[in-house]
Amino acid sequence: MLSPERLALPDYEYLAQRHVLTYMEDAVCQLLENKEDISQYGIARFFTEYFNSVCQGTHILFREFSFIQATPHNRASFLRAFWRCFRTVGKNGGPSMLLQMALFHSQRPQS
Repeated sequence: MLSPERLALPDYEYLAQRHVLTYMEDAVCQLLENKEDISQYGIARFFTEYFNSVCQGTHILFREFSFIQATPHNRASFLRAFWRCFRTVGKNGGPSMLLQMALFHSQRPQS
């Protein structure tokens, strides 16, 4: 059900609060980067799949850090995906099998 508070916000504030422009800009960039592949099934389907992935939280997979940190939803989606991937690490092997936190983090070498 829609909350009455949502209707009290001016449209531009609601869009900013929900980071709609961030996702629209990203969707258009993704569309332009993949325009050869998209011609097979159409722009409408691309946008449908893009925003479905945003809702499901899978839109952050294989994305750069700046995109992951861009919105609260992206950060939460990353944490859920990270947890799904690594929640079993150390369960069967005890404490000696636990990875150190430094191994979860990688940094690109400075050139």
